[in-house]
Amino acid sequence: MTNSTRSANLNDDALVLFENDVQWDGKCITVWALLPGRRVKCVIPRATVHAIPLFDDAITREIDRDRKEIVDRLRSILVAKIATTKSHTVELHPHDLSGS
Repeated sequence: MTNSTRSANLNDDALVLFENDVQWDGKCITVWALLPGRRVKCVIPRATVHAIPLFDDAITREIDRDRKEIVDRLRSILVAKIATTKSHTVELHPHDLSGS
């Protein structure tokens, strides 16, 4: 069974769950979102991490340590981006954070 945490409603009928297993490979953070009937791979590149206040100069060791917090901070933006696509992969770019 997958450990998951609740997130905001994707819409009135669907709930997005994010797996607790958050990976950092030195280039991007990867986490899986679970929706009814599909799984979505969420990719957050280093450039996007650096666009987050307090992480603008984070080094690899710090991103690895704080990767779950980073996903939590970006959760609502990830859910919004997932809602706009039927793709099985979404990548969050720095411009996706503008206005947040």
